Amino acid sequence: MNQLILKTKNYTLLFLTLLALNSCKVTFVPSYDAKISEQIDETTKSVDLFYLNMLENTSEKNDGRAFDKFSERYVELEVELNSLLNKNKVKPLNKSSTRICEITLQLWQKYKGIHKKDDKLTNGEIKYNRKIFEDLFYAMQVAEKGKKLAENPPQ
Repeated sequence: MNQLILKTKNYTLLFLTLLALNSCKVTFVPSYDAKISEQIDETTKSVDLFYLNMLENTSEKNDGRAFDKFSERYVELEVELNSLLNKNKVKPLNKSSTRICEITLQLWQKYKGIHKKDDKLTNGEIKYNRKIFEDLFYAMQVAEKGKKLAENPPQ
């Protein structure tokens, strides 16, 4: 009988130990990078300025929004998005931020391609594109600020 109780206690102890180990989870968070955060802010402003200038200073009439008028700026902004992506890729444990940058770059290329193919953009398309990129840059910034919080949690 004593052996049965001893075995039961051992199994219970083993079970509780395994349960405790499974309950514990360590999540590694990449470090905060103030330069990336600043670059996100600058790129956000540049993309917003690009679309606002297009919306306010051009019109769909008379080829005012023909792609060739904006192609150089598209390339400059794509370079910034590539830079953000590459900086995030090389940081260890940075999978989420890297994915947000990949999605942002893919959508930038997609919307640039649509503009090039159609050789025009409507007011609605410009407003839609602005909103999409506003949301993506917000997600980038939240991800970066989360890293800062993880390093210095509130007391």
